[in-house]
Amino acid sequence: MRIIFFLCAVLVYVPAYADGFLYNDKGKRDPLTPLVTKDGRILPGARAVTETGDIELEGVIWDPQGNSVAIINGKLVRERERILNMQVLKIRKASVILQREGKVLVIKLKKGGGEGK
Repeated sequence: MRIIFFLCAVLVYVPAYADGFLYNDKGKRDPLTPLVTKDGRILPGARAVTETGDIELEGVIWDPQGNSVAIINGKLVRERERILNMQVLKIRKASVILQREGKVLVIKLKKGGGEGK
């Protein structure tokens, strides 16, 4: 009898929980939404990074020996690595210097971001 009651409770609880789940995307696109059709056409949800406003420096783990790591648009990068068609030239305590198509871009931590000392 307990097993039947348990199974009934689970069957009632699981669908109710699944319907009540709300994913917080924090302003980012749904990663499961396709960006390209099967025949190769780009869908409206896809967009390229075109300006430094599209790039967000979210954090820096600064190392004076040169092993610093930056968090750019949610991805960890090191100097000389590439992200968003740009090369990371230098990671500083509160900024990162990038290069794209011969142009040098500097992105800075937003105010309130931590700075290593």
